[in-house]
Amino acid sequence: MYRIVAILTLVVFPIAAPLAAASDMTCKASTSVGGPAAASEVPQRTAVSDVFRVSAGRLFHSWRGRDEYTYGHITEVGPGRYAAGHMMFVMAEGGGRRGYVVIAAPTDWRIVYVECRAQ
Repeated sequence: MYRIVAILTLVVFPIAAPLAAASDMTCKASTSVGGPAAASEVPQRTAVSDVFRVSAGRLFHSWRGRDEYTYGHITEVGPGRYAAGHMMFVMAEGGGRRGYVVIAAPTDWRIVYVECRAQ
């Protein structure tokens, strides 16, 4: 009986439902820090040209030499926190325009510092 109640509870009340769709915005990167996933070397800081664009709940990504492509769906997972695939956007408290994007793939990781504006 306990198992049936637990299963029904999980079906009726999902555990980690997203809060809302992300607002439409365009974020331009300035610098990035990162390196290989399993490296013991010092992370490298580089200038970057990444542009992240959010439109209608979808994330688009481009950089110098790479046309914009659809990365996937993006949703708000907490106040000022948005997730899409291997990316987590963390925006300044109080609706600030600045923030960073943590990209944690199995092969490498990066933290990209961005400034955003509403579309």
